[in-house]
Amino acid sequence: MKRWNVFFDGLINTLAVIAGVLIVVMTLIECYEVIARYFLRRPPIWGVEFCEYMLFLVGFLGTTWALREKSHISVTIVLERMNPRNRATCDLFASLLGIAISVIIFWYSVKTSWQCYVTDVKVVKTLAQPKWIFISVISLGYLLLLIESIRQFSGHVRSLGARK
Repeated sequence: MKRWNVFFDGLINTLAVIAGVLIVVMTLIECYEVIARYFLRRPPIWGVEFCEYMLFLVGFLGTTWALREKSHISVTIVLERMNPRNRATCDLFASLLGIAISVIIFWYSVKTSWQCYVTDVKVVKTLAQPKWIFISVISLGYLLLLIESIRQFSGHVRSLGARK
């Protein structure tokens, strides 16, 4: 189990780095677009669309890392007033809710991705891209969130068991 956790943490860290690199690339593309538009008078037609795709990727590549690092929003004013056992119970419930939501969205996105693949649905903007690729990114993101939620749930169960 320890090797699995090391592998999964490495995967999450790698995806978070990729998300960070994509943010830098988006910034550079937008800078190029501004220079090309106002100084060269030839703006690229692909810049905004590429940045939209990258922003979409960033959201799903970085969320599992944010969940693991507890970088998401929590109601600290309430949690700080709870005793450790009640806080652990709330964390357990939140993890269970995360598991349920991740299973539902993962299942639906896999089903939708497959339907888009079979019917060859495209996202048509400047470029025509197969829609199933984007839906698959959602599937991957929620699969990773599901795994991390299960890891956190089991950690909360162990911590509650240790407090008895």
